[in-house]
Amino acid sequence: MKFLLDQNLSPKTTELFRELGFDALDVRELGMSGMPDDEIYRLAKEEGRILVTFDLDFARRFMAHKDLPGLVILRVHPQTLEVLHPILRNFFREVSLESLKGAIVTVESDRFRVRRVRGD
Repeated sequence: MKFLLDQNLSPKTTELFRELGFDALDVRELGMSGMPDDEIYRLAKEEGRILVTFDLDFARRFMAHKDLPGLVILRVHPQTLEVLHPILRNFFREVSLESLKGAIVTVESDRFRVRRVRGD
């Protein structure tokens, strides 16, 4: 499973994804810090990566175009590593990775929801 982490996430979260065994890239590693959302979206699509972000605007774009491998929207507050990382660890223990393909997944503090967008 390949992921692209948006610039609104800590590089330490990218490290967590890698510790969990995923192929994860941070937009900053690619020299894309400060790039418009359109460019980040395009990269995720071209690289076949599920985009992980706190930014809801990506959901509207994905719903309109249905062309990303998947999208994970984080709705966790406060947005600290101490809060987010245990939630992500739990999420990946519980979720079927196959269910992420072609879906918008909303991860909240106490639950997650998977909404199929594409019929892959």
